[in-house]
Amino acid sequence: MRKFFWLGGVLLILLVACGKPRDLTLYPPLKKIAVLPFEPVCPGQKEDEITCAFAGKIIPGEVATEAASVLTDLIYQKLAGDSRFVLVPESEALSLWAEVLSRYTGASAYKLIAEIGKRLGVEAVLYGKVFRYREREGSGFSVVKPASVAFALILVRVSDARVIWRGWFDETQKPLSENVLSLKLYGKIRWLTARELAERGLEKVLREFPYH
Repeated sequence: MRKFFWLGGVLLILLVACGKPRDLTLYPPLKKIAVLPFEPVCPGQKEDEITCAFAGKIIPGEVATEAASVLTDLIYQKLAGDSRFVLVPESEALSLWAEVLSRYTGASAYKLIAEIGKRLGVEAVLYGKVFRYREREGSGFSVVKPASVAFALILVRVSDARVIWRGWFDETQKPLSENVLSLKLYGKIRWLTARELAERGLEKVLREFPYH
């Protein structure tokens, strides 16, 4: 009987540990988070202008015209229905960017994002940048060139313009013969489109996001 209670106590401790909430000292509660549309990396953009400096390993590459809108649609779909998130339409975001850029000339990107957050009345802003979005050349069963996607997400706290979380994804699909562990990411044994790869990448990054 004692052994039974001892095992039960151990299991209870393990369950509590597994269900332990995120560290509130690192990620304090946020009631409202604005989500801005993704933006593509600009030609010649520097590291201090929100580029691959976030991850330290993402290399800017080919970005298809539809890349930003595809990733924006995907993240808005995944966060829709959660009252904590304010999904900012592209037209409103463009207007806000123009306003803060004209008022805070020379300010850091983080300061500008925080100022947008102030105008939206939120505590933090989630912002994404696309560095590579290359469509596959070929079909789902045979490719000349596979899909390749790289993007970063940052969460900027409005009160002090600090980045309190970062996430990134950088993947060019490989044949399963080269890396069978990628099957979990790819989800199926075939060559993905850029949108499919981007969606799987976004799901992977959001699993690490402390507020989702």
